[in-house]
Amino acid sequence: MSAQEFEVIIIGAGPGGSTAAHTLARAGKRVLAIDRAEFPRVKICAGWITPGAMRLLELSPDEYPHTIQAFSSGSVVLNDHYYETDFHQTASYGIIRQEFDNFLMERARSAGAQILTGERVKTIARNADDIQVTMADGRIFAAPIIIGAGGTHCPVAMQWGEKQKNEAIIVAAESETRIGADTLKQLTPYYGTTELFPEEDFHGYAWYVTKGDWLNIGIGRFKFATESFNQYREAFYEKLKSMGRLRGIEDKLVSFGGHSYKLYDEVPRRISGDRFMLIGDAGGFASQWAGEGIKPAIQTGIYAAENVIQALTENDFGPTVMQRYERRCRQTYGQQKPDIFFKFRSLLPESFKLAMARQICKRDGLRKKLIFETAFGFEPVESGVKS
Repeated sequence: MSAQEFEVIIIGAGPGGSTAAHTLARAGKRVLAIDRAEFPRVKICAGWITPGAMRLLELSPDEYPHTIQAFSSGSVVLNDHYYETDFHQTASYGIIRQEFDNFLMERARSAGAQILTGERVKTIARNADDIQVTMADGRIFAAPIIIGAGGTHCPVAMQWGEKQKNEAIIVAAESETRIGADTLKQLTPYYGTTELFPEEDFHGYAWYVTKGDWLNIGIGRFKFATESFNQYREAFYEKLKSMGRLRGIEDKLVSFGGHSYKLYDEVPRRISGDRFMLIGDAGGFASQWAGEGIKPAIQTGIYAAENVIQALTENDFGPTVMQRYERRCRQTYGQQKPDIFFKFRSLLPESFKLAMARQICKRDGLRKKLIFETAFGFEPVESGVKS
């Protein structure tokens, strides 16, 4: 069977892949994006995005046609004490990934990208002149370059990403359910905000996030500290019950779903090479402190697309050209090198970590700067949907 040819193939049509496809299609490139899931699809994620991510997408919150909750405040719950930070204006947003990802995918399609969903890739082969992707049904697609945007288990990353054994991996479980805004407002005095619950050993955190009609609850922990993950998840669930946060809705909650991803830590993953680049979770770009993955996926998707455009102009797809993408990522995210506190946090006594966390939480300025702005990307914006 002869191959259908494109200028670039993207594996994965999440925020990163769709953004790359949109950027390339707007530049007039023949782009094919493939995703094994049928869209719209449920995506396990806490589902909040930063103003920076919206800017990268050139997307106004007021023009987004689906659920979007403006967050003007957030809370940290430490030892049952609430520490609320109020920005007094929109500083972040909550979205539903099922809606958001489908919107970005359709936007790329409208720009001219060809999108295949519900299609499984069988093999990916790198030849002297191109990359060939063979589908489960036998169809073959070819392009001089491929972008891996398929998340943690992206086939491009599995084949060429050279994952390391000692990577910092986060394991998370979430449940997202349409409950109804009126009911949610009765369950929490902090409706329309992000409520964060640091774990007692500080190896992760849990959350209770209300956005529009939706409730998202979940927990994320370092993989090395997940021997009793289900116990931590159940303990958080019981805590929410004792607080009355699940009163009358337990039987409605969607079951927890899980996923894992790599943090952008001191262990580098190979993110580019001969005829390929990895973006988003496929390249391990989630932020080190909060595990934010949407903005890095969008940002690296744009970087990869712009590098493809340049490579097509030069007709050069070798490792040296692909390294331009790698250098640009390092300029934005820094070198992957040890963060002393981050590396040795597990060696610190829990009493010391708790005392330090209390001091940060008690001080409005520190809490705002370190937790919400630095770790979670909160940023006051002048306009946006009303909170």
